[in-house]
Amino acid sequence: MFDTLFDLPAHPLLVHVPIVLLPIAAILMVALVAKPTWRSAAGWWPLALVGVTVVLLFGAKESGEALIEAYDRANGEGAVDIELHESLAETTFVMTLVWFFLLAGLTAVERVEGLRTGAVASIATNTRARQVLGGLVAVMGVLATVWMIRTGHEGAKSVWGPRVDILFPEG
Repeated sequence: MFDTLFDLPAHPLLVHVPIVLLPIAAILMVALVAKPTWRSAAGWWPLALVGVTVVLLFGAKESGEALIEAYDRANGEGAVDIELHESLAETTFVMTLVWFFLLAGLTAVERVEGLRTGAVASIATNTRARQVLGGLVAVMGVLATVWMIRTGHEGAKSVWGPRVDILFPEG
């Protein structure tokens, strides 16, 4: 299912959207944490953006696994070492998933605040707790972005690293 897209390996095509969305979402989260009034005006959209990013990262991860299986079938098991890339990709996915759930919690708490009743509403009115949760959301977004960059770098090194000297012998 995740092996090809438009008669090409799906992985190189599917990774580009989350590579763009994840840092944009992280920058947005930092801005929204710095300006809570903007966050309340943004509503559910930031959560939707991070949710879409999680889904797209899942597609990128699954297509990467399909690509390496096909590559191993064609070239022999272990023809290319992507162990570090796979490990970083898994961590990036988990971090982004944690980020999504933290943001979901923050978004829900802020939406419940208007009710002003019950235990959840009392938590929602605790400004310090919301600030801490907002800080965690921002930090998790930045960490997920850093891991995304590391993941992409290692993936590119595994594919292009052995070819750089051939392509650019004077370098």
